[in-house]
Amino acid sequence: MTAATVPQIVPGTLTGDLDITSFTVEHYPGDALGIAVRAPRMNWTYSHTVPEDAQILLTLTRRVPGSKPREEKTYLPADDGVLVPWQFEPLVSREEVFATVQAVSASHKPLGAVSRTLHFEAGLFEEFDHVADFVGPSWAEPESDHRHLPLVRTEIELKDQPVRARLYLTALGLVEAEINGAKVGNDALIPGWTNYEQRVEMWTYDVTENLSAGTNAMGFWLGDGWYRGRLGFDGGYANYYGDRIGVFAQLEVEYADGSTDAVYSNSWDRRWKTTLGPIVCSDLCEGERYDARFEMPGWSKPGFDDSDWKPVAEVFYDPARIENPDTSPVRAHERNQPASIERIGSTDDGRGIWLVDFEQNCSQRIRLNMRGLEAGQSVTLRHVEVLEPDGTIATRTLRRGQQCDIYTSNGTDAWWEPRFAMHGFRYAQIEGYAGELTAEDMDCRVYHSVMDRTGELTCSNSLLNRLHANAVWSMRSNFVSIPTDCPQRDERMGWTGDICLFAPTATYLYDVHGFLKGWLKDVRADQVKWGTVPFYVPFIPLGVWAHPQSISTWGDSAVEVPWTLYMESGDPQVLADSYDLSRDWVNEVEQYLSPDGVWDRKPDFPLGQLGDWLDPTAPPEDPTQAMTAKELVATAFYARSCIQITRIAEILGYADDAARYAALRDHVIAGFLDRFIRLDGTMTSDTQCAYALAIAFGLLDGEPVRKVKAGNCLACLVRESGGKVSTGFAGTPFVLPALTQTGHDDEAYQLLTSTECPSWLYQVTMGATTTWERWDSMRPDRSLNPGGMTSFNHYALGSVAEWMHAHIGGLETIEPGWKKFRVAPIVGGGLTEASTSHITPFGRAAVTWQMGTDGSTVDVTVTVPVGTTAVVDIPDHEVQNLTAGTHHLQFHI
Repeated sequence: MTAATVPQIVPGTLTGDLDITSFTVEHYPGDALGIAVRAPRMNWTYSHTVPEDAQILLTLTRRVPGSKPREEKTYLPADDGVLVPWQFEPLVSREEVFATVQAVSASHKPLGAVSRTLHFEAGLFEEFDHVADFVGPSWAEPESDHRHLPLVRTEIELKDQPVRARLYLTALGLVEAEINGAKVGNDALIPGWTNYEQRVEMWTYDVTENLSAGTNAMGFWLGDGWYRGRLGFDGGYANYYGDRIGVFAQLEVEYADGSTDAVYSNSWDRRWKTTLGPIVCSDLCEGERYDARFEMPGWSKPGFDDSDWKPVAEVFYDPARIENPDTSPVRAHERNQPASIERIGSTDDGRGIWLVDFEQNCSQRIRLNMRGLEAGQSVTLRHVEVLEPDGTIATRTLRRGQQCDIYTSNGTDAWWEPRFAMHGFRYAQIEGYAGELTAEDMDCRVYHSVMDRTGELTCSNSLLNRLHANAVWSMRSNFVSIPTDCPQRDERMGWTGDICLFAPTATYLYDVHGFLKGWLKDVRADQVKWGTVPFYVPFIPLGVWAHPQSISTWGDSAVEVPWTLYMESGDPQVLADSYDLSRDWVNEVEQYLSPDGVWDRKPDFPLGQLGDWLDPTAPPEDPTQAMTAKELVATAFYARSCIQITRIAEILGYADDAARYAALRDHVIAGFLDRFIRLDGTMTSDTQCAYALAIAFGLLDGEPVRKVKAGNCLACLVRESGGKVSTGFAGTPFVLPALTQTGHDDEAYQLLTSTECPSWLYQVTMGATTTWERWDSMRPDRSLNPGGMTSFNHYALGSVAEWMHAHIGGLETIEPGWKKFRVAPIVGGGLTEASTSHITPFGRAAVTWQMGTDGSTVDVTVTVPVGTTAVVDIPDHEVQNLTAGTHHLQFHI
C-alpha cells in the first residue's frame, strides 16, 4: 500500500441500554454442574461503553441441599468484567448458585436489563464426599483384551417425587448410565482419558426428571475404554492402568420437605448386580461387536427379573483421586449426511455390500437402522478415511486400528450405534445389509469434546476457505477428551509436539481453556513420574518410544501451551498452575546445553532429536531425516521457552527466577547466533525452517541487520522452490510469520497459494477435507504414501490458520486476554476481500475488508469490544487506536 490520503473514519457508535451480553463462571461454557472451584471467578461483557461512575449489581441466590436458599448482593466497580474475583464465602460441596448481574448508576438506578440467570453448582470437593465404591464384574475375566462387557443394575425406593436429584458418575473404563430405561445425559466416552494413576474425573448429572416416587432402576453399560483397552501402536498395550473395570455412581435426592436421601454403588448391600451384556467386545480403535441376542429388554427399568444376575465386586480406587472436571465432555454434534450410497457387491447369502461417502472426514459414528435381518445375521461396518486408486477402501494406513463394527441381530429391527468405540472416517463400507440402503437408514453424528466456537475466517479464495475449514475439522476430530494426533489409526495419542505447534490456532478457533488446562495436569503428572515431558500424554510405554527422553518441540509444550492459554485468556492462574511444569522443563534442558548455550546433546533415544519432523525431503520410512540440523531446531525452541519462562516468572512475581531465566535466555540466544548464523545473515542450515525459527522466535531482534538479511535469504529460498513448502512439523507454523515480519508478503502468499506438492493447497486440490499428516499423504496419482505412518487427519500442519487469521483477516492479540489487539490485514495473493472474527474475553472482535471496484481503495470495518483497544496498523499509513464500537475506514492503495 502507498500513502495517498489519510484514512477516512466513521466513529464507532453504540446505542441502547447498557446490557450484559454474556455471563459465565470461570472458563465453563454457560451453565455448569459440578464445577471444580470453591471461589469461582465470574465473567461478563457489555453491550457498549460503561459510564465512569457505573457499578455492577451482582446478585446470588445460593443453596445447599436440605437448607433454605439465601440471597446475597454486592456492588462492584464496572471495570472489565473478566475473571472478577469471587465476592462471597467459598462454595461448599453440592452448593448451587443462581446469579445475575446488572449495570447500575452511582445511585443504583438501572442502566440496562438484568443479565440472564447463570446457574452453576459445586461438585464434590472433599474426599469424604465420595461415599460410593467402584463396582464391576465379579467373575474371572480374560487377562487380555476383547473381553465380553458387563452391565450393572440396581433398584431403589424413593418415598416421594424428588425436587432435586444429582447423579455423580465416573468409572474405571467407560460408562453410560440409564435410569428407568432412559439414557442419562448426552455425553459419550465418560469419564474420558486422564492419567488414571493420579486422577479420574467425575461428572455431575441432573436426573430430577428421570426419577419418580416409588421404585426406580439404574443401569450402567461398562466399557474397557482407555483404562484397560488396548492402547497405541506397535501392537499396543492392554490393561495399562488395570484389568478390572467398574462404575462409581452416587445418587443424591432431595424432597419437597427438605429431607434428602442417597444411593451409593457398593458390593455389600447385595442390591447391585451384574451380568454379561450384548457388547461382546469393544475397542476404541478396532471397533465394537454387538450381539443383540444377549439383549435383556427392560433391564434398566423397575421390576426386571435379575435373579440370575451375579452380585457385583468392588474395584478399589483411592477416592482422593476423584476430581471434578475443568473441561467439558465428549458429545455428539451435527449430522453428516451421505453424499453417495453405492452398492458394490453382495455377501454369500445375497445381502448387499455398500460403499457410503459422507463427504467429510472427521470423528464420527454411524447409527444404522438394522432392519430385515434374521436372528444370527450380522452387519459389518468398516470405516476408512480414503479410497485406494481402484476405489476399494484403504485399510493399510489404519494398521491395528481397523475401525470395524459388527452387529448381530436377534431378529428384531433396531437402530444401533457403537457405544465405546470412536472412528475417524469419511467412507464406510457396510456389508450384509438386508434390502436397499438409503440415507434414511443412517444417522451419522460428529463427535468431539464440547467447545464453544470462537474464531471464523472467510475470504475470496475458495481453496483457502477449504484449507481453513480443513484445519477446523482436524482440530475437532482430534479434540476428543485429550488433544490427539489422529482419530483413526491405532495411535490416537496425546502427542505433545502437535499441540505445542497448534495451540495458538486452537485457542483462536475454539475456547479450549478448560480442555487444555485439564490435559496439562496429566503432562505434569507424567513429567514427575518419568523425569521429563514425555512424547505424548497420558504416556504409555510403546515400542521405540517406551522410555521418555527430553525432545525439543514436544517437551517445549510444557511452556508454550500454558503461555498460549494465558495470552488468549489473560488469566495468570493457568501460568501459576503450570509453573512447576514449565520451570522443571527449562531447568532439565539447561543440563543438556553445551558451554556455549547450544542444545546439541543427543538424547538416549534411537531416533535422537526429532528436529523438523516430516520434512518433505525426508524418505517416507524415516521422517527424522530433515534438512535442518536438529541441534539448530532444538536450540531455537529452547530459546523461545527461555523467553517465555522469563516473562512467566515476571508476571507471577518470581523476581529471582525471572533474573536467572533472563540470563539463561541471553546465553542461549547468543549461542544460537554464534553457532548457527553467520554475519551476512545466512545460516549453517540454509533451509526455510532454520530462517523461519530464527526470525519468528525473535532470536534476531537484537541483530536488525542480520534479521533483514535472514529474511531476504528465506524469501529467496521460497522463490527458488517455486513456492513449495520445504518445512516439516517444526518449521511450518513459522515460515509465513517470518516472511511477513521481514517484509516479504508476496513470498508468503506465494507459499500459501501454491497448489504444487508439497503445499497446503495441494492437499485441497486432491480433495482433502481435513489436514494431512504428510504433505504427500496421497500422491498425485491418488496412490497412498508408502510409509507405515500416514494419516489424513492431523492438525499440526493446519497451524497455518494462525497466519491466516492474523494477516488475511488481519486480527491478532497484542496484550494478554485481547485487552489490546492488532488490526493489520495484508492485501495480496489475488484476494479481493476477507473477514475474520474472534470471541475474546471482552466480546466479539472482527475485521472485514474489501477491495474497491477500481482496485485503488480498501474498505475496512473493525468491531472493537467494550474494554479493549484495536491498533490499526496498515503499512504506509499512520497507526490508529480504536476504542469500543464499529468503525468504518477506507485506505488508498
